[in-house]
Amino acid sequence: MTVVIMKFGGSCLVDNKAFNKIYNITKLYEKQKKIYVASAFNGITDILLKTALQVSDAKKVDDNIAFIEKRHMDVIEQIFEEDSIYYISAKDWVDAKMAELENVFADIKEFGLEPYYQDYVLSFGEILSTFILHQYLMSKSLDSLFISANDLIVTNDEFNNAYPLYNLTNARVRTQIVPFLENPNKDTIFSVTGFVGRNKIGYITTLGRGGSDYTATILARAVYEEGSDKDVKVVLWKDIDGLLAINPKYVPNSSLIKSIDYKEAKAIANFGAKVLHPKCLEAIEKKHIPLEIRNFDKPEEEINFTKITTESDKQQIKGISAEEEGTIITLISGTMVDIPGVLGNIFKIMGKNGISVSFVAQSSTEISTSFFVKSEDSEKAIKALKDEYFGSDFFELKWDVVSIINITGLKVLENKTKAQIFNALDKKEIPVKAISQSYEELNISIVVKKDHMIDAIKAIHDEIQ
Repeated sequence: MTVVIMKFGGSCLVDNKAFNKIYNITKLYEKQKKIYVASAFNGITDILLKTALQVSDAKKVDDNIAFIEKRHMDVIEQIFEEDSIYYISAKDWVDAKMAELENVFADIKEFGLEPYYQDYVLSFGEILSTFILHQYLMSKSLDSLFISANDLIVTNDEFNNAYPLYNLTNARVRTQIVPFLENPNKDTIFSVTGFVGRNKIGYITTLGRGGSDYTATILARAVYEEGSDKDVKVVLWKDIDGLLAINPKYVPNSSLIKSIDYKEAKAIANFGAKVLHPKCLEAIEKKHIPLEIRNFDKPEEEINFTKITTESDKQQIKGISAEEEGTIITLISGTMVDIPGVLGNIFKIMGKNGISVSFVAQSSTEISTSFFVKSEDSEKAIKALKDEYFGSDFFELKWDVVSIINITGLKVLENKTKAQIFNALDKKEIPVKAISQSYEELNISIVVKKDHMIDAIKAIHDEIQ
């Protein structure tokens, strides 16, 4: 029997109408074993973080706790009959968690916002929403089991962006979930908090951006590896049909990508697509577990959704995306070409300052290395390079505000496709500042001036689509 792991985002948990859609989806998948992963209600994670950063303002803390409580109570009052056991249970849960949250903020005020406190605070959004979803399923006479993911997913110690330890996680899934899934007389829906895990010593961790999607794929992998039935898939319910070939704000009426392989999907996700984080695919790619991105408002749709598998049309460009603004930093020196370790030092400085680097291009005739950093990191990156190592006459340091356009698909490996791209830009007289493509890579990245980005995207789109 198919095991389907479904993730419901915050936009799927807004009111009675939305919860009824979840019930209808449950009926559509009644013949499959189900694990549901829920995000926090929309905006709650941001409020939790802002409050943690403002604990010295007692009024702000009280107001935000009151807002969070009211937000959840409003939904509870919509989806349950008042004074029903499910209403009371959900309300008591929210009351208890608000008291716990208040104590956490008091600890932060006293001891400071350590990384483990931040993750503890951020976990409350999913813990609240998922328990409410669990009670809702129970109220519909469905067998639901609530599990906080910190009882399942064991991670490393990298708070705010933790990575799963699969062997330890699998062991917990093997004992807590697999026996229910493989019992033909049980139709239990597991309601699991997204985004949340724990390290080996028990501190709550969070999985970073795309964390709830990541939870779904981590669990899918664990069920696949530990269960006897390998028919496992993931469905991410979103407020759009799936991955689009290009952002509609660049080119209206962008086409839906219906079929794409893991590598192409990761490349698109890496370069600006907010619908999916590439790390979500890391968990399932080697196991060939399919992932579907579906529209929450069209649960019965049979054609217009995105399916990520091992299959791909090699003759199709899958996506054009962009990093809209950032800084490209270039270091030039003709005198240090034979001295080993120069490039290593450049990126060591970036890593030491917590700066993520992307798009690296290097000349072969002299030390001329260009790399891209996000706008918010540009001043820090330039200052670090000047202060720590390169404030000498041996190097020239340059930087410029640019955009990166990324064209993804196996078809970019063909010289003909590259020729089409550069011919399109030449026709519009758009200069290319730098290009990057790894060996056998399915993505080519092009740096242009920021004010050329829209015209460049449209020109490339019209030429190769």
